[in-house]
Amino acid sequence: MNNIDYKKVFSKLSHIKALSHDQKFDQIVQNLITHTLNQKYGDNPKNETQLADKINSIYGISIRSNILLSNIDKLLSLNEVVRDQSTREYLVTIDVAKRLNKRLEEASDLEKTVKNKWFQELKMLFEHLNDKEIEILWDCLKSYLCSVFEQHGIQTLQILNPSSKINDDDQKSLTAIIEIIASRQVKIIKKEIIIASINIFITNADEERTIYISQLADSSFTSFALTSDAETVNFLNQRYNNLIIFLDTNFIFGILDLHKNSEDASAREILEEVKKNKLPFKLAYHPETLSEFKRAFDARAMHIRASKWTRESSRVAITVDGLSPLEELFHRQNLDDEIDPSVFLDKYDHVDLMLKDLGLIEYSPHGYTSDEEHVEVEGDVEKYQIFYENLPSRKFKSYLGFKHDVVVIREVRRLNPKKTKFLESNAFFISSDYILAKFEKIHYKRNWEINYVVSPSVFLQLIRPFIENDYTSNKRFIDTFSIPEFRSFDIDYSETRSKALQILNDNYHHTSFETKVKILRDQVILEKLDKVNEDFDKQIQIIENQIAVENQILTSQKAEALANIEQIKTDKDNIESEKNTAISEIKTKNEELDTKAEELKTKDQEIIDNQIKYKEDLLEITIKSIDDSEIRHIPIMKIIDKKVKANTFYLSLIPILFFSILVFLIFKLTWNVMEPITYLFSIISIIAGYLFLAIQGESFNPVKYFELFKKGIKTRTYDEFKFDSEELERQKRQKTNLVNEINLLKKK
Repeated sequence: MNNIDYKKVFSKLSHIKALSHDQKFDQIVQNLITHTLNQKYGDNPKNETQLADKINSIYGISIRSNILLSNIDKLLSLNEVVRDQSTREYLVTIDVAKRLNKRLEEASDLEKTVKNKWFQELKMLFEHLNDKEIEILWDCLKSYLCSVFEQHGIQTLQILNPSSKINDDDQKSLTAIIEIIASRQVKIIKKEIIIASINIFITNADEERTIYISQLADSSFTSFALTSDAETVNFLNQRYNNLIIFLDTNFIFGILDLHKNSEDASAREILEEVKKNKLPFKLAYHPETLSEFKRAFDARAMHIRASKWTRESSRVAITVDGLSPLEELFHRQNLDDEIDPSVFLDKYDHVDLMLKDLGLIEYSPHGYTSDEEHVEVEGDVEKYQIFYENLPSRKFKSYLGFKHDVVVIREVRRLNPKKTKFLESNAFFISSDYILAKFEKIHYKRNWEINYVVSPSVFLQLIRPFIENDYTSNKRFIDTFSIPEFRSFDIDYSETRSKALQILNDNYHHTSFETKVKILRDQVILEKLDKVNEDFDKQIQIIENQIAVENQILTSQKAEALANIEQIKTDKDNIESEKNTAISEIKTKNEELDTKAEELKTKDQEIIDNQIKYKEDLLEITIKSIDDSEIRHIPIMKIIDKKVKANTFYLSLIPILFFSILVFLIFKLTWNVMEPITYLFSIISIIAGYLFLAIQGESFNPVKYFELFKKGIKTRTYDEFKFDSEELERQKRQKTNLVNEINLLKKK
């Protein structure tokens, strides 16, 4: 594609994801315009030419000016875009800017959530990976999705627009794409880890991851559609005509769940979406396709019919990868409940009825109209054989297989006489055979003519604008981008492995399970068996020799194991002896510890007893001292009481004498003479009393004075008799403390 910078497109897909896949073409263009005008860097465009340049600068998409002009006019009329009165620049309104920013923020948050959840999965699966290596895996994933979606978008658009050029690089298989990506990181991360990580991202997708991937795929197709001609615009704005969809053999295997290819796995989705959304398609198969299916089925069923399978053999078969899905299905059923192969295979004898029940019809071809047409068919078959044989890494294909492809594709092209436009087509051939698609492009397709061999994933993209967008549909759609299973060798040994399994089942029942699995997984043995594929006896000899080798290895391993067992027994006995010795020593040490503990307990009790005795002696001395002091203290207290009473009496005489004299004078001299003198003496006596109390310095309270006076008498009396009252109080406190300490020690 020469008018799209896909790397830039992929880097901006968080913006383009907002262009929902179920919108019409004009709405998609209008969304892209508003997203472009909402960018905050550079000057805004003033006309459609500048707008086209800015879209190309930001998103890498070139859109014709006439398409932009018609849609900018619609946005102006809807008042979603306005023109600045002075600069004449196009601007989005505030409400539109808020809506766009919210959608972009949601898209960015979705990507962060998806990325973080995937990182957590990888850290659990590959614990040795560091943060830098996980970031490299994210870059590998983006490169893979970029390449796959670029190729997918080009192939889808080429169906709509046959004039678009498609290079061989745009027709690489998913395997080839991942090989290129892995080769760039081979020195840092192993290819197997890169493949496993990408497959985990796709196949383990939850609803958020499914939305993210399907949005990327849809926006890729949208990006290409925006650069296309009117035919693509019509496709996005219209519905399909009635079409006959011819289904290839691999598609039928996919419908019946008998195929592993991720492209064929989308067969059921196409079938279900056609029914669910009532799309105007007739899903049909050519009689040649049914015949080829039966031939391919019989070839796969031959190994099942050839033996009576035991459950042990089925367990081996399920353990070994690389058998056909039909064989795996049989062995899973046989493992649960042994089943006769003919009973299992009988239902497929009427595959036409099974397909009819699924909604498929058998197409009735017109047949050869002349000998010349028969000659043309044979000539095309020969060309196809030559073309096929010149390809590297090709699988074996029979003459009837070549003829089937040629007959069906010729019939499809016959039903499309105009051979120009997609929307006017009458039939397509759905096949995941990219070699057949390449052959059609080289030997049948003319200029301005579309391809009629379409892969299931491309066809799914073509119908996505017309189907209900839910998690199930999105999940099965993105599963088509998972990487096919890788093997160490490019050679397909599935048939050889099936024969080897049959030989082991029929002739070597008693061979160990591990030996059988090892033989079926050994690529070198499978290569030897493949070289003598037609000589059954030699195949048996190869397997027998390998079993003998394995038996020798097992014998050697058994002898080594027995020697190891004996050594383990000896080591065990030594350990047991050391254990018993250690137990005995521990017992002795424990007894010694018990003795020491008992001695320590006795010593502690002796110390306590000594402390009690010491304190009791001290208490006895203290009590005796207190008793002696109390004998002296009692008469002293009596003397103190007498002194206090005497002094109190003398003090009480003072006011009595004062008032007696005063009364006598009033009587002798009369009240008139003594009244002023009485007041004066009263005032003087009051002042003198308070002055006395103030001079004493203790308090103006007389009660307080008498207490101090009594205390002074007590102190002077104690000094007079040389008695220490404080020492007596101290001894009483000591007595109380000693009693408490003795009681506490006795409780221990």
